[in-house]
Amino acid sequence: MTPSIPEELAALEHKQWAHWTAHLLDTLCRRYSLPADDPEIRRWRRQIPTPYADLSEQEKASDRVWARQALAAMVAPLEAYLNAEYQECSIRLNDPDLPNPQWWLGRRGMIEDLVARLHPCGVRIDLMRCIQKRDSGAGVRD
Repeated sequence: MTPSIPEELAALEHKQWAHWTAHLLDTLCRRYSLPADDPEIRRWRRQIPTPYADLSEQEKASDRVWARQALAAMVAPLEAYLNAEYQECSIRLNDPDLPNPQWWLGRRGMIEDLVARLHPCGVRIDLMRCIQKRDSGAGVRD
C-alpha cells in the first residue's frame, strides 16, 4: 500500500498539537486553577494521549486541514522548481541544433516519472502549464 503523505502529516500534526496542548494545559491549569471538569479541558485531555489512528473522523479532519496547509507549503517550491526544469527541457528540445536531444528527453521523462510517482502518495504536482506550452510549440523534437 502506498503511504499517504497527507495522512502521515496529519498524524504528525496531531502529535505536535498533543505535545503543545499538554504543556499549555498543565501550565494554565497550574497557574490559573482552571477547572479540570471543564468539557473542553476533559476533551483535550482525552485527545492528548490518543494516537491519530484512534481519533474519530471528525477529530482527524482538523489535523488534515493543517496537514494540507503544511503540504502545500512544501509542494509549492518543489512544483516551481520542477516546472522550471521541465520548461528548460522543452526549450532545449525546440532547438534544431541541439547536439544531444536524447539527454533532454530523458531528463524531461524523469521529471514526468517523479511527478507520477508522487501522485499516489497524495502529492500533486501540476506540470500541465509546461506540457500545454510544449505540445503547442512548433519544432519540438520528440
